[in-house]
Formats: sequence, structure tokens, C-alpha cells
Amino acid sequence: MNIAIVFGGSSFEHEISIVSAITLKGVIKKHTLQFIFIDAQRDFYLIDAANMKSKFFSEKEYLKKGKKLTLQKGGFAIPALFGEKRVDFDVALNLIHGRDGEDGKLAALFEFFGIKFIGPRVEASVLSFNKLYTKFLADSLGVKTIDYKTPSRGESRDITLEYPVIIKPTRLGSSIG
Repeated sequence: MNIAIVFGGSSFEHEISIVSAITLKGVIKKHTLQFIFIDAQRDFYLIDAANMKSKFFSEKEYLKKGKKLTLQKGGFAIPALFGEKRVDFDVALNLIHGRDGEDGKLAALFEFFGIKFIGPRVEASVLSFNKLYTKFLADSLGVKTIDYKTPSRGESRDITLEYPVIIKPTRLGSSIG
């Protein structure tokens, strides 16, 4: 199977996603892997497996050595002088952490463009990424959860809590907070 590993993204967890992709490269040996990097500006790049090193991304080498991609029905393509060359893969694996990857945006993009992918669909992503929605759903199903407070912008920050506490942003990835 030929798997496109989609990683990077524009969230606070951009670097964690890169580390995840590099780690996955070392673990998956039975399948052909294509590495599709999304930078902070949400541009797509095809990255050669030999360049899957942290320094390559931290020094923005992908701008010189990566192949910029376009998104089209059914997948990604490398623009060329006479048409485009499709990036060959059977399924995409979403490794974007946080915003864009876990919140359903990438799932929606894949669904819209007819790209087969591994990962939760839009509805599941939206519900699970927003911790308040997840709490509402769990409560409605009778799942026991810890007490919570959710301040809004402009609302007083004078909230009293008893320790121990867990502090998490409502709409950021799981590694934040």
C-alpha cells in the first residue's frame, strides 16, 4: 500500500506533527510512504523521505528542496511545464496535530476533493476537538466527567476551583495545556 503521510500544519503543534511524521517513517517499513508537508501558510510540499529530519524543516529547506503541490480532485499534483504529475498514493494519513488536522478542516478538505484518508470524519473531529462540545456530549450520554468551568472572552477571570485541576484551552490540540 502507498500511504501519503500529511503532516505539519499551521497550529501551535506544528513541530510535534513533524516529529510524529519522522517517527512514523522509522516505524512503517512494509508500505511505500509519500510525505506531504503543510507549512504555516498552508502550502503543500512533497518531501523526499531522505529529507525527513527535524533540521530540514526548522531551517525551511523544504522551500528549496520540497516540491510544491496543488490540490485537485482525487489527490495532489506537482505542477509542470506541460500539465501536472499526480502524486501516487492509495490513502492519506492525517498526522496534523491541533488546528486544521484535529478540528475537521483537513478531513473536510479530503472529503471535498475525494481523497481517501485514514482518520475521523468531519463530525467526529469537530465534536472531539472542542473540549466543551465533548463535555456536553459525554454529559448527555451519562458519562461521568470531572467538574468544569469555561470562561468566555470578556468574562471575569475570577473563577474558584478546588485542586487538583486540569487547565486546557477549549479549542487547541491535546498537547497544549
